[in-house]
Amino acid sequence: MHTSSSLAAIILAAGSSSRMGAGRHKLLLPLAGRPVLAHVLEAVLASSARPVILVLGHQADAVRAQVASYLAHPAITIVENPDYLQGMSTSMRAGLEVLMTQARDAEMQVGGAIILLGDQPLVTPEIIDALISRQQETGKRIVAPLYEGRRGNPTLFAASLFPELMAVMGDEGGRSVLARHREEVATVEVGDTMVNYDVDTWEAYQQVVAVWQQGQQAQLEE
Repeated sequence: MHTSSSLAAIILAAGSSSRMGAGRHKLLLPLAGRPVLAHVLEAVLASSARPVILVLGHQADAVRAQVASYLAHPAITIVENPDYLQGMSTSMRAGLEVLMTQARDAEMQVGGAIILLGDQPLVTPEIIDALISRQQETGKRIVAPLYEGRRGNPTLFAASLFPELMAVMGDEGGRSVLARHREEVATVEVGDTMVNYDVDTWEAYQQVVAVWQQGQQAQLEE
């Protein structure tokens, strides 16, 4: 990949929160006074990933209302996935379609995309930028973060893999594509495994809140 081409971010935020229970929408749960999804948007917008595609689905109007201030950012394009109940792959496909259309219409060179999950609020701009730097250093078609040695999300995929990502079916993201191209994967150690936590369940959400509070307390004590 030529270093002058951009690396986009696609945030998958369409899921139905079926494992959360009690009718809660996991992306709208509060964390430090802001919705979970707002933390992901902040991290992406503070990174060098551009453009940013946000894929909505479940309760899309409510999500838009809760994160409206972020959606005014000129780098963000929103797409609603009507097929979100058919799994994560449909949201990834919807995001990629918009990205490729944008690139074609603007005659913009997109070198790849970082696939992020909207329910991982502890992700940081530094992690996103570390993936981009690693890709530019190695030229590998896939870059994944390691959290204390274990691979996690988000994952960067080169544009040459977009056709394979578009062919993924069911409730998965790029896992099968990554498995098919193991020899083309670069990794970067980014540290604390807790950053890879998602808020799929009420218990996981409570864990993330606790981790956030611990982090804030540690900063106060420094």
